[in-house]
Amino acid sequence: MNTVAQGLRPHGLVLLLSVVAAGSLSGQDPRDAMVARAFNEFDAARRLQLLMSALNPTAGPPRGAWPVGVQLLAQTLIEDGQDSLAGVWLRWAVRLSPDLQPDTVQFLPKVVVAYRAARDFVLSTRAAGDSTAATTWLWPAQDTGERVGRIQVAAAAMGVPVRVEVKGVGPIGVGGSVPLSPGSYQISASAAGYDSMQVTREVLPGVTTVLEVRPRSALARVAPKVLPPPGRPTPAPGAAPQKKKGFPVVWVVVGAGGAAALVAILAGGGGGGGGGGATTGGMTFTFPSQ
Repeated sequence: MNTVAQGLRPHGLVLLLSVVAAGSLSGQDPRDAMVARAFNEFDAARRLQLLMSALNPTAGPPRGAWPVGVQLLAQTLIEDGQDSLAGVWLRWAVRLSPDLQPDTVQFLPKVVVAYRAARDFVLSTRAAGDSTAATTWLWPAQDTGERVGRIQVAAAAMGVPVRVEVKGVGPIGVGGSVPLSPGSYQISASAAGYDSMQVTREVLPGVTTVLEVRPRSALARVAPKVLPPPGRPTPAPGAAPQKKKGFPVVWVVVGAGGAAALVAILAGGGGGGGGGGATTGGMTFTFPSQ
């Protein structure tokens, strides 16, 4: 009996059977059945073939037995001495499914350690350019034994030439591809009038990773100048507010005999004492200045 199956039973078998049984109630995902078969496969090469088919992202979202399949593949590679390749698969899986969690019960401690290293690497290489680069894959129908993968570049129609380069490898023409050993690679893209971008992507054996670059226009970063709304001019800083000058207005309602006194007050006579008393009374209304 192979060491992978020994390490996973009985907990792993119960887990997979529960996944497959749940799927059979509502239209079983064929990938779940592949993972279950891989679990019981004693030949490591055949197990890897089954798992590679089960992990095909073009067949559906990473759910069901998919997380189990990723870790089973990593454990198979680690026990075969291919720790580096196991790390590439785990980095790819974490980048594709950030919610992936390690199963510390079903799998060897080496798998958990490799997963955590992969997670830390993905977190450290995330960039703003990730939102401007769509990634798809050309997955082989079956494992061909190919040991290298490819990166293929596509670009959204922008009307200007786009330069794409793989760090440590060289430029790739838009629409072209380049064979690469499995690993993580930094890809940068630049074009006149657009922001440059840089992303990190994994290359898997036998798989073509298609990267569609969509640089953001540099004009989007230039904010239009906002003018103040029309209205009263804003006083200069430190300027004292102006007050309206005025004086109380006195309305005097008098009889015929008080008319002369009113004229004298308005003329500035002041109406000083000395003369005889007023012959007619009156009412005075005072209004505050405006």
